Amino acid sequence: MQNIRETLEFDKIATEVASLTKTDRGHHFALKMEPLSKVDLYKELKSLDEMMSIIVRYGELPIEFSTNALVLIEHAKKGGILSIRDLDLIGEDVLTSFALLKFIKKIDGQYENIKEKIKNFKDLSALEKEIHRVITKSQTIDDKASPTLGDIRKKIAKTERELQSEIASLAMHYREFLNEENVTIRNGHFVIPVKTIYKGKVKGIIHDVSDTGNTTFIEPANLVEMNNELVSLKALESDEIRRILKALTSLVLLQEEEIINNNDLIAYLDFLSAKAHYGRQYDGLVALMSEKQEIYLKNARHPLIDKNKVVPNSFFLDEEKRIIIISGPNAGGKTVALKTVGSLVYMNQCALPIFVDEAKLGYFENIFTDIGDSQSLSDNLSTFSAHISHLAEISSHASKKDLVLIDELGTGTDPQEGEAIAIAIVEKLKAHKALALISSHFGSLKEYAFTSQNIINASMLFDEAKLEPTYIFKQGVPGKSYALDVASRFGLGQDIIDKASEYLKEKQNTDANLLMEKIHLTALENETVKKDLTLEKEKLLKERKILLNDEKLLKEKREKLLSSVAEEKEEIIANAKEQVDDILKELHNPNIKIHEVIELKRKIEDLKHQPEIIDYNEEIKVGSYVSLPSLGITGRVSRINDKIAVINSDGGISFKIEVNKLHVIDEPLEKKVFKTNIDALISTSLSLEKNIIGLRVDEAHEEVAKYLDDCQLKNFKQVRIIHGLGSGALRRMTHEYLKKCSFVESFRLGNEYEGGSGATVVIFK
Repeated sequence: MQNIRETLEFDKIATEVASLTKTDRGHHFALKMEPLSKVDLYKELKSLDEMMSIIVRYGELPIEFSTNALVLIEHAKKGGILSIRDLDLIGEDVLTSFALLKFIKKIDGQYENIKEKIKNFKDLSALEKEIHRVITKSQTIDDKASPTLGDIRKKIAKTERELQSEIASLAMHYREFLNEENVTIRNGHFVIPVKTIYKGKVKGIIHDVSDTGNTTFIEPANLVEMNNELVSLKALESDEIRRILKALTSLVLLQEEEIINNNDLIAYLDFLSAKAHYGRQYDGLVALMSEKQEIYLKNARHPLIDKNKVVPNSFFLDEEKRIIIISGPNAGGKTVALKTVGSLVYMNQCALPIFVDEAKLGYFENIFTDIGDSQSLSDNLSTFSAHISHLAEISSHASKKDLVLIDELGTGTDPQEGEAIAIAIVEKLKAHKALALISSHFGSLKEYAFTSQNIINASMLFDEAKLEPTYIFKQGVPGKSYALDVASRFGLGQDIIDKASEYLKEKQNTDANLLMEKIHLTALENETVKKDLTLEKEKLLKERKILLNDEKLLKEKREKLLSSVAEEKEEIIANAKEQVDDILKELHNPNIKIHEVIELKRKIEDLKHQPEIIDYNEEIKVGSYVSLPSLGITGRVSRINDKIAVINSDGGISFKIEVNKLHVIDEPLEKKVFKTNIDALISTSLSLEKNIIGLRVDEAHEEVAKYLDDCQLKNFKQVRIIHGLGSGALRRMTHEYLKKCSFVESFRLGNEYEGGSGATVVIFK
């Protein structure tokens, strides 16, 4: 039986997924992935779907690298001492587990599988702290790793200083005999480079001679004892480092199960992330799983064909239509169609994303294939013999829980006998209720599909005008081989083509063949009509959508026009009433003429009974003396910005009013007294900050609104609202309200001297 991984070239897919991993074991998991059991598959596809969503919404998992801890543990269990890098990698795994826990903790949404996996991390914080107490970031042993190591390194440093001092003195003493001034090290000892002709002038031990023989490296007698002391100290340092690393190795072995558990989990999440990235870069998705034996693949793409060149095709198989007979021209894509379905089903059962627009798949216990050159050199079998050998195994073992893919069924022998074998095999598969895609050129097999239940014809379409394959798969339509047309195009003699055509006509001159040809032509005509109808339907739906949208826009515009005047009037009235109410609340001056304020409120109430707000649309410019008739306000325009005028009223109050609501009038000789009285009402003290801590949100909203209106009337440029930190509800309410205030230029959180995040600074226009 064919090896399914080899037939579908799945190892190429696995290698591509492995290239997207970041950990040693994640890479291993990718290369060795294989189909899962039904229970495990459902769970793993759910995890994959969650991971694809997490990456889109929250970005990459915080995994940089993770080594294979199993190898390190096995080395330690055999008596080996873990190196500085080995131990550091184990410590980094612990830090990675912390980062993953933190990352997953911050995500919202129902990612049950991933969150459940994360819970399995073991707390190895004590181990990590001990490792990184001993091992520095530069991959060395810290001086404080042990008191003994610290003492040894102090002695080494002292000895090296003394040596360097003595060497400097000797270099000066022997400078006329030296080849160069640099002191060097040979065999772990400090030496000086003496010209060979003067080597007798320097008492000491010769350690080396240069390649040219011109320089002799001598350890002066004065340095021998000090060098020996340094070498001895270095040996003690190495012994102490070895002891420290051995102790850390023992500590690692005490927690080997937890270390391997975390290492496995990091690798799994890395592998899952790599699968998600693989799917995203090819616009893949996670297939829906069906409890039935079915294949629904819409616009399926072969995973190993360039995504810019691959032709998408749709495949549908279920318990009613279990077998598809694919026919069509040679090199028209029949084999690719079989491999596309096989590859996507196999990928799905390995819990990989698949490259389709929509997909729903049942679970298949086996995928049986006979695709490609079946010749078996190792078993000394011909192509036909190997083909029959595969068919024998498939027909014996295939069941309703399996998928069967057979390319060119029954070829390689006498055509009539091959047809007979092909029909018998299909009948056997039908009886066993297996789902199958089978390619064939046999006319009898196509006829059999027409007359049998649960079997349908399909074809790879061919461009008859260009005599080129389109690689488009079409269910329900049998195909032709177009052998004579293609042969003619590729240079076969016309006399041979003519003779073959005459023979073919005689051969096809039967009712069955004529019927097949008629059905084929009718199917193609129906397909053309169907395609035209589909295009027309799409066009009508698009036009209908445009008309409905236009109708909706017109309706909204009409409703907006009907309500705009009333809404604007109510808004002006509400703002004016709030202004006057605030003035009354701030009233502290007992000498104020309250009847004037009452008169103003009466005028505001009367506005509700006016049928409309007059839009004057007069030419207003800076310096114009104007009135706002609806509120009885008069004053001079001080500035205009984007159709909004700022009026300095006769009472000293500044107002912002739409330009088209103003009416130009002559400036009176005497100003009305009550305007000045209004100014008196707001002349009371007003703080530059408002504290709303402790208030309910609705209370705070009312206080903030009133405070900001008062600040606007007093022409404040900047104020501060203190809302505190707490749950953040008061801050959110404040910011949402400020966004709606047209008189607010901008706002921001306070700096360290303004209350920080517990306060908001407001800047007025």
